[in-house]
Amino acid sequence: MARRGQHSFMKRQKEIKRKQKAQEKMDRRQGKNQQVDDIDEEEVTERTEEEEEEE
Repeated sequence: MARRGQHSFMKRQKEIKRKQKAQEKMDRRQGKNQQVDDIDEEEVTERTEEEEEEE
């Protein structure tokens, strides 16, 4: 069985790099969404605490 050529190897390496970059980008985006959710939850708890103190 013949070995794969240099061209196939380079194409495969390029594809792996592209997929890795896309995964990192998706992770960053999801991290931003989680940070926004955390901030929203903190604001809600602060507001409810303030309302409880007023009563």
